[in-house]
Amino acid sequence: MATILVPPNDDNSSKILRYLDSHPGTHLRKINADLGIALGTLRYHLESLEKTGKIVSEKHDLFRYFFTTGALDETERNVIKMLHQETSRQILMFILEKKNPSQKDIVKNIKLSTASARWHLRRLVELGIVLEFRDGKYRRYQFAISVEIVIRLLKIHYPNEWNRWSNRIVNLFLSFSNEN
Repeated sequence: MATILVPPNDDNSSKILRYLDSHPGTHLRKINADLGIALGTLRYHLESLEKTGKIVSEKHDLFRYFFTTGALDETERNVIKMLHQETSRQILMFILEKKNPSQKDIVKNIKLSTASARWHLRRLVELGIVLEFRDGKYRRYQFAISVEIVIRLLKIHYPNEWNRWSNRIVNLFLSFSNEN
């Protein structure tokens, strides 16, 4: 007879579920740091919640990201995974701002090495978030998904970043209108 693993009715499981509802795509160490649950206990509860179908996890590169079941579709989960990482988030926001920037533009404006920019861009392309295309001798990048998805997820899960970025865009727009 197979044993069914059910999460115990204690605070940890419900704390983790509430946390993942408001912080989808968070990895183990971040959950540990934010909730203060011992790693062994946290692993146990995450495994229990996953076995009972309340959460799902996805491994990408070095991290395993956790999501509540049914909260986001695959594209949204992929965007969230990249938004969790500062450099990828900066690249996505730069592509939002500049439309079809070249790899050289990204390197220059975000102050990355070419190798680092290439690595992050390759990950964004592999996840189907960004398209890479040739324009003469340059590689250019644009969104492969609806820009509205990225904007919505930024507004909901990274409001401070969204406000900072949108204020910069407004100021840029105002500076152009003041020149006329």
